[in-house]
This record gives sequence, structure tokens and C-alpha cells, in this order.
Amino acid sequence: MLRYIAFAWNPAVAENNSLAESLRQRLRTKFPNWTCGIDTPDLLVFHSGTGSGGSQAYELDRSGGIVLGRLFRRDGATDSISPKDLQRTKGKRLVEQYWGRYVAILKEEHGPRLWILRDPTGAVPCFITRFGDIRVICSHVDDCAKLRLIDASINWDHVAAYLWFDHLVTSDTGLSDVREVDAGERIEIGPDGTTSDYSWSPDRFCRKPFVEGRQIAGRQLRSVIEGCVGAWASCYSSILHDLSGGLDSAVVLACLCDRQRSVNVICNNYFARHSESDERVLAREAAELAGAALIEAPIPPPERPLDHFFDPARVATPAHIVFLPESQTAKERLVQSHGIEAVFSGQGGDHFFQRSRNPHIAAEYARRHGLAGEFFRVISDTSRFTKKPIWSVLATAVLSGLFRKPANPYDILNPPLLVSQRTRDALDYDVIRHPWVSAARDLPGSKQQQIFNVIDSQVFRHMSDHYADIVHPLISQPIIELCLQIPSYVLTYDGIDRALVREAFDGAVPASILARTTKGATTGYFIGLLVRNVAVLREFLLDGLLVTEGLLDKHATAEALSERSLIRNANMLFPVLTAFRAEIWARSWTSAEGPTLP
Repeated sequence: MLRYIAFAWNPAVAENNSLAESLRQRLRTKFPNWTCGIDTPDLLVFHSGTGSGGSQAYELDRSGGIVLGRLFRRDGATDSISPKDLQRTKGKRLVEQYWGRYVAILKEEHGPRLWILRDPTGAVPCFITRFGDIRVICSHVDDCAKLRLIDASINWDHVAAYLWFDHLVTSDTGLSDVREVDAGERIEIGPDGTTSDYSWSPDRFCRKPFVEGRQIAGRQLRSVIEGCVGAWASCYSSILHDLSGGLDSAVVLACLCDRQRSVNVICNNYFARHSESDERVLAREAAELAGAALIEAPIPPPERPLDHFFDPARVATPAHIVFLPESQTAKERLVQSHGIEAVFSGQGGDHFFQRSRNPHIAAEYARRHGLAGEFFRVISDTSRFTKKPIWSVLATAVLSGLFRKPANPYDILNPPLLVSQRTRDALDYDVIRHPWVSAARDLPGSKQQQIFNVIDSQVFRHMSDHYADIVHPLISQPIIELCLQIPSYVLTYDGIDRALVREAFDGAVPASILARTTKGATTGYFIGLLVRNVAVLREFLLDGLLVTEGLLDKHATAEALSERSLIRNANMLFPVLTAFRAEIWARSWTSAEGPTLP
């Protein structure tokens, strides 16, 4: 697993040089196996977990900086990265000519400036804080905690926002003095302070000439998916693929098992003892068609205490807390026994291939073409897809498509259950609204939803990866960029979600999976988990920090925490889990020791 810490400072101040040297020694003592990639009078970069197929350290010589992660050239060339090119473009050339997962720490040639650039998918974490006058850039804040570099002061406003929206993606974190670098964001640190902008933003691709023809779009989509999955597969000799029985994981498997590839692929399917989570029949069909081995394993009933389902590592925000289901231990054993290097998934397909039932799909067509052409067919398709009356879809198409009534993808959020009225009154959309969505306010509502989904796909990056590389090949920059250029009414048609990708992979994916429009569910599993732990939940939350700080309404929380409420009111399931995760997170930091000087 890739980890890194960088220290940057102004060498003109003697105290900074002394402090930086002390930090070097502290890190060497705590992490003796880490590699020093950059060592200059004003920048130190240490890293571990590089040198394997999935993560590399691209050192750009003494004057250029370093790129940590995995890069692929868009043109397929093997030329080395030009430090001068990256310095001249302040790192933007990485976004234009490469894709992959990476964080770049770049130095100005013959100057004091430093640029930090995170890849557009946000695959490699990146946080910035300060220790005295030293800038600290790191992938994992728990490493900084072990080095006693950060103050564990909690940003309760951020925690409140998380209780409202548990898929929160923002540059603010739950720690007051820690900032997260957004995906696609570029931070410049110079003598005059710190500035930031986005070297990549999804709305730019929505504004490019769009791919209208279904056949052309389908061929392009299949080609780019095959290319991205193949590029990731080329990094490993053995892969474990999470094969759910759904469309997206079957598409990835079809690409992985292309007869031209020599990678060893083993599939695994975990199922619970109830019909909504048992997709083994479909997984078997996909594995048989691809010629891949399939291992089936039941998910045992949740017997462990609830707090044992969460990774104990200290993270920057409750949104990064990792949930560890019962199947995790079995998967780790499988990885070790078969010499697996990476675990692949189909995550991201729902987000990019148009599964969300957005009523603005027909409005996008109306905005592009007016009432001409296939307008009424698209109205009918959207009505069937969203299960809304034709008159409702038509009204949305006229208001949002022709008259350009503004849309807001955050309108889907429900009022924050369990949160106290005082905290609820203080919440603001600006706390959770991502700058990418704000930049797309003039775009059709369906495109804003696509951008919202691109942001939301970053939550899959928080899965535990200490036992193998976790790769979500569909969450790749070229796939995202192409899907943003394809109109939503081309991605889905005839009232079928992800219709274009289904057609594109006809013959490569079993017909039963292509025809399936439902998905497996895990609601029963989670309800059982909470019901078994309801007594612990009551004590943990009602006497916890969130109630003490006034974030949770104690009465509403107490009413929710009963077997009757959890079983009868499915809407209470995830607010309770969200509150529990936030409580675990807050307690992990309140017991931490603060920063110390050498």
C-alpha cells in the first residue's frame, strides 16, 4: 500500500532547517523501511509501498520533484516524464498526457514554488497540514499522528455535515488543521502563501462536442473500457475479482479475461443467506463465459461486536472510516493463499453509465435539439426509466430544457435524521456542495447529476487495502471523460438503465445479466447487524461525544435505537450507522496525543 510524507519549508529561516532535520530523524526512527525519494534544501519526500506494479515512484531528478502512484500514457508511448514540461505547465501536462492514480509534488525550476497535484479520480489520498513553519503533505494522517505532528482538534461543523450527507467529499476535514487536496486540484505553495485551482474539472468535458450517435458512442465506450481495464491488469500477474453477478463487475471480468491477456484471474462471490443478496447463479454464468475460476463463500451472520466492524486506523474524516464486513477476513485469507497482488471490482459503473433515474434526461435532449427529432421518443424513454408520468417528464423537459430552469443535484438529500434542531438550522448547502457542481450550474440537470456521481465515486477509494492493491478500473479518467461527453439519453434508452454499455458488451457478458435491471441488496444484513447490537448502540451513542456536543438529538436517537424501530423503519438504518461511524471516529481522536516538538 502506497504511503508518503513530505516536508516543505523556507530554508532562509535557520530554525526551519533545524526542525526539518529533526523531523527527518523522527521519521527514520519511526518508519525505518521508508525510502527517501527527494532530499533538497527545502523539500523532503519519504514513501513506502512503491516498486510494485500498482505503485511506483517517478523521481523527476533533483530539480523536478516526484510523482507517486501509477501513470499510463494516453498515447501508449513509453517515454519518460519530462520534468521541465511539468514545471512549465505547473503539473497540468500530467492531466493532459497521462492518466492513472497519483499525487505529484513538483518543484519550480530555480525558484521556491511547490505544486501539489492530485489525480482527477482521487485514487491516492493527499492531505496538507503544518508543523511549526513546516508544510506537511501526507497520504495518511495516522502516520502524522504516530509522528506526533498534528493537533487532534475536531472540526465539529464538518462532523455535522457528515451526519447530513455521509458521502461527503470536501477539502475540509474533521480535523481543524488538516486540509484535503481535492481530486483534480492543484495547490501552489510559494513565498506569498498558498493558492489553489483545478487542473481538471468534469464540466469541461460536458461542454466539449458530444458523442450523439449510439453505434459510434457504443464502440468508443467499449474500446476505452477495455483499454483501461487492460492497462490496470498489465500491472499484476494475479488478480482476485469481486464478481457480484451484476452488470458492471461482469463487464470488467470480460475485459480481464480477454484471450490476449496472460494474467491469472480468480473470481469471488460472497452471498448472504437471504434471496436479496444471493446472486450466485448470475456470477457462475459470467465466470463460465469468461473461462475464470469462481470461489463462492457465504457471509456469516454478524456475530462480532459492532465496533469490530470498523478499521481502527485514525483517518481525517468520518467519511473515510472503513467498514469491514464479515467477508473481509475470508478475502484476506484468499489473497494470501493464492498469492494475489490486487483485488478488482466493478465499482463506478452505476455512477458513469447512467443508472440514476434522473428526470432531467429528456430535458437535456430538449436543450440540445428543442422539440424536433426524437424528442417524444426520449420523453417516453425517460418516463419508463424514471417511472414518472409522461406529463411530469414533459413539464421538466420544457422548464429545465427549453426555459433552462436551474437544477440542483443536492435536492435528493433528505433532512438529517437524528441531528439536533440547533445543528440542523446551522447546516448550509455550501458546506457540502462540491466546487465541481458549482462550476456546472449552467449545464443540464442530467449532466450536473453525472458530475455529482463522479464526485460520489470517490467514496470507493476508502476501502481497506492493507492486504492487496484495491483497483476499481471503471473509475479511470478516460472512462469518466468519455461518459461526460455522451448525452444521458444516449447512455440510457428504451427505459433501460446503462443501456449503451449493455449493447456495447453484447456477447461478452451473459444475456441473463444484460437483461437484468435489478440489483442485489444488503439491507437485511445491516438491519440484523444493528438489531444484534442495539443495546451497545444505545449506550455508545446516548452517552457519546455527538450527544455531548449537541450534534445528535438525544430523544430522537433514543427512540430510533430499538429493535422495533430498526426493523420497521428502514429509513433509520443508515442514519444510525452514520452516527455510529462518526462517534467511533471522534473517540479515536479525542484519545490521541497531541503534537510534540523534537
